[in-house]
Amino acid sequence: MTQVNAFVQEMNQAGADWQLAVYDGAMHGFTHETGPAVPGVAYHAVADARPATAMQNFFSELFG
Repeated sequence: MTQVNAFVQEMNQAGADWQLAVYDGAMHGFTHETGPAVPGVAYHAVADARPATAMQNFFSELFG
């Protein structure tokens, strides 16, 4: 969370238009059903579906 908070502060200081999505229970590589079997990497079906919707909303905002 220290790095996340530093990112938030940096984006705010830069005046950037930004978003950060944190998906509860999701680890790194959460969209890869057949990802590597290493600590901290795991598929998460619910979190896998959410970014697609967020991306569609982002594109609608940009391109109408």
